[in-house]
Parts: sequence; C-alpha cells; structure tokens
Amino acid sequence: MAKKWGKCLVNKPGKYPDELKGKVGSASNPVPGVKATHLITATDKVLPGYFYVDTTWLWSGAAKEPVGIPHTHDYSQVVGLIGGYPGNDQDLDGEITVWLDGHKETFTKNHLIFIPPGVIHGPFLFTKINRPVLFLVIAMTGQYSSKPAVQPSQPSTKKRYSLMDHTKENFSVGGDFKELPPPKTPITTKGARVLHIEDDMIPDSFYVDVVKIYSGTGNAPAPEHVHEWAELLAMVGANPKKPRRIEGEMAIYLNGEYHATTKSSYVCIPAGVKHCPWEFHDIKYPTVVFSAGPQGEYSGSHKKEKTNKK
Repeated sequence: MAKKWGKCLVNKPGKYPDELKGKVGSASNPVPGVKATHLITATDKVLPGYFYVDTTWLWSGAAKEPVGIPHTHDYSQVVGLIGGYPGNDQDLDGEITVWLDGHKETFTKNHLIFIPPGVIHGPFLFTKINRPVLFLVIAMTGQYSSKPAVQPSQPSTKKRYSLMDHTKENFSVGGDFKELPPPKTPITTKGARVLHIEDDMIPDSFYVDVVKIYSGTGNAPAPEHVHEWAELLAMVGANPKKPRRIEGEMAIYLNGEYHATTKSSYVCIPAGVKHCPWEFHDIKYPTVVFSAGPQGEYSGSHKKEKTNKK
C-alpha cells in the first residue's frame, strides 16, 4: 500500500536550468568536455506551492567554452558549487568561472552565490573539474523562467550579488537542542560543515545549509517538528560509478510515516507537515547533505518549544 507522503521523496531530473544550457550545452551533454549527470529537479508540479531546486554532478573534465547565456530572473536564487574531500573539505579541486553583473568571478573553493532579482548572470566556464563538484540551483519560484540579457561592458561599482564560502560559527542544523531523544544506534558519522546562509549573513537571502558526510551512521540534530513554510532536505551520493545512489541509506519520518531510500533524493516537505527524525544509515561513500527554505532565518515548532521552556 502506497504511503501518503511518499510523493515528498523526489529522485528524478527535469529540464536543465538556463545556467547549464544555451549556445553550447544540450540536454544530452550540458557541459561539453565535462562528464556530468543531471540528478534531480523539484518544482511546484512536484508539490503545489513548492520552490525550484535542481542539482547536477560534474564528475571530471575540462570545458573549453562557456555554457549558458547571460540572463536575469524576477526572483532570487542561490547557485551552489560544492566539492571537497576528507582533509580538504572546502576545496573544489577545480576551477569554475561565473560572470556576474559584469564581474568575472573565478572559484576554486566551495561557494554559495546569492543572486537577487534582476542581477545579470552567466555564462559559466567549467575550466577544470578534477573531483566531483555538485552544481546546485535553488530559486524562490515554482517554475524556472529567465530573460536573456547582456553583461555590462563595465562591472558595476557595487556588487549586487553576494558570495558565501563558510558557515555560521557554532551553527547546528535545525537549531541548538539541549534535549534530544537518544539515538537508536551509536552515532559514528564523519563529515564536515561546509556552507550556510541566512539573511543575517546576506541581507534578503533565504536559508540554505550544506554538510558533507563521509562515512558512518547518524542523524540530523532535530526532533520531530513542523514549519509554517515548505522545506527541502536532501542527500546525494558522490560516487561517479553509481551516480544516482547513496552508498548507504537515508531515512525520514513524515507525519509519522517512515520512508527509507538508497537513491540520491530530495525530501520536499510541505508547510505544516511534521518531519524528523532524519537518519543516515551505514554511509560508505562521501555524500552531500543540504537543506533550504524560503525563510530568511530558520524557524520551527521545536525552536518555539525550546524558547517556551526557558
């Protein structure tokens, strides 16, 4: 019997975003010269009122020409470049160039790029990819759309976009909890905090958090809770030999229903749906775990309860 909230788990790609198509890229080969897998897409067709999320793994290679065209959006978005490996967690081990509002920005470290409405961006040049890099797009819209534009010949005097290459100090995913239910099994996960933004770090931005798990068993530090806004939870495996799998298992409770999968997946959670615990079982290969929501600052019933207890 199908479970009611099974529709919240998404593991299939949709159309490529404009960032990875245009004059050079195509659906079958989005970045010529780079081995890539278009992984997963979410829109409001997955869940009414949901926001846009798209991920592509860039496995290895080097592109000689930029892909995509300069364009703008009527909504804000975050583009993530996420690589690294144990012992060098923030290093892309590659080079990616992005044209933003007339500025040429070259990245060799993990970054979240916050792009407000109306800011011209594109194309992208994937100069070299030595290790897997996750190309992540999160946009505050139900359906992706864009308008062609022309990069200015002179860069703007004030950058209208923001670059983030770190996390909040002492930030805990989902909040700082003094009282958590004991884990069912010992926590053995090894990993690293990678990237985080909220609007106190970048004005007018929305919440995004990125963590890497390299191995082990554990769970996110949050009890069952609910939000007044839709949320994304995601886990994607970084093994190019098994591009759509997690080397292990992700499991989550949605309104009390238990859902487990070995596929790289988004968990698209509607507003008002109780969720967690969120568990990671026997991870054997590096994975990227990320979450996001339209809120400027993370909030939820569990944080209210904690405040009321003071």
